[in-house]
Amino acid sequence: MTERSLARMVRRAREGDARAFGRLYDEYADRVYAFVRSRTESPQDAEDVTSVVFMKAWEALGGYDDRGLPFTAWLFRIARNAVVDEYRRGARRPIPVEDLYVTEPAVGGPEEAVVAAADARRLRAAVRGLTDDQAAVVALRFWWNLSINETAEALGKNDNAVKALQHRAIGSLARILRKEGSDEA
Repeated sequence: MTERSLARMVRRAREGDARAFGRLYDEYADRVYAFVRSRTESPQDAEDVTSVVFMKAWEALGGYDDRGLPFTAWLFRIARNAVVDEYRRGARRPIPVEDLYVTEPAVGGPEEAVVAAADARRLRAAVRGLTDDQAAVVALRFWWNLSINETAEALGKNDNAVKALQHRAIGSLARILRKEGSDEA
């Protein structure tokens, strides 16, 4: 969906157009589910929280003001808050972001597929060594390609905090992967 069509869809949904909101749901449901799933124990819990996210989004859409920030960041902030709310209620125990399903890149043959899958597992395992905030920044910035600004909005932080978290996360990942590589040698 282009920026222009997204803006048009959000405007229509804000005006109460349920079909427009349905299109927004179709566009973002998988990414929201993946984010929520990375923080909940089971797929069923993730489905429940994802429905809460979209219900809250529908209810709050009238008050949405893009302020130059994208709808995506606003929606992920609702998702993050919904996960935190569930955790605070004690209804579900969050699990690390790195357990998130990440699609493997297309590769040439079986050998490359095995290497790519092993690399993805190593990276997910390394992300387990990060703080929750660092892992969330890695997920939003690199797995979902959100900008610094979008990530900051989604996490309720400022741009500089996200940059610092990203910098520390990359350094930590490099150390973890280097250490893992030297342990295997």
